[in-house]
Amino acid sequence: MLTTGVKSLDKLLGGGIAEGVLTQIYGSFAAGKTTLAVQVGLLSPGKVAYVDTEGGFSPERLRGMAEARKLEPDRALQRFVLFTPWDFREQGRVIGGLKRVVDGSFSLIVVDSITAHYRAEERRKGLTNELARQLQVLLFIARRNNIPVIVINQVHFDSGTGGMRAVAEHTLGYRTKDILRMERLSTGRRIAVLERHRFRPEGGVAYLRITEKGVEEDNGPQILS
Repeated sequence: MLTTGVKSLDKLLGGGIAEGVLTQIYGSFAAGKTTLAVQVGLLSPGKVAYVDTEGGFSPERLRGMAEARKLEPDRALQRFVLFTPWDFREQGRVIGGLKRVVDGSFSLIVVDSITAHYRAEERRKGLTNELARQLQVLLFIARRNNIPVIVINQVHFDSGTGGMRAVAEHTLGYRTKDILRMERLSTGRRIAVLERHRFRPEGGVAYLRITEKGVEEDNGPQILS
């Protein structure tokens, strides 16, 4: 397993981000999803295939996190292999191409987010089937290479329930075995809720904060927005 860098979160997840499965991290804007995914990659031993569909990946932020943790920033940047698909069709090609790119030197794949382009084109026929195909390819790569895959997901307002729900909830829920929801509290702190897991009890929580190091335990007064 790969550590998240947060002891309470690793415990919540049964040790960390598991190999050979898809882990879904979803939540609203600025909940800390990207920071957490980057942190898992930063603390991992190998290369990271990072599919950035929203332009949210920041080399400067990664460098700052590495420096704050007394890691070599240039070495950290070199380990991240960045892909930036410009639409949902290109996203499919990029994910398909990962079968040829990812080998034993990689320790993690991140897709951030899997549903940004999907939402932009959600009226296109066959889109759900294509999303399912992309997830199946990611699962194949995860199992073949025995590495974790993190798929970040967005939320939308559900008028039926009056609350926020994960985008393409059923499609992603069918193929992601571990699901973590992140929320930003009114205090600026974050909460991670384990919604589903292969062997851990559901509903467990971890309280977090965002700092110059990335995501840390919520045990101090200093918060970075």
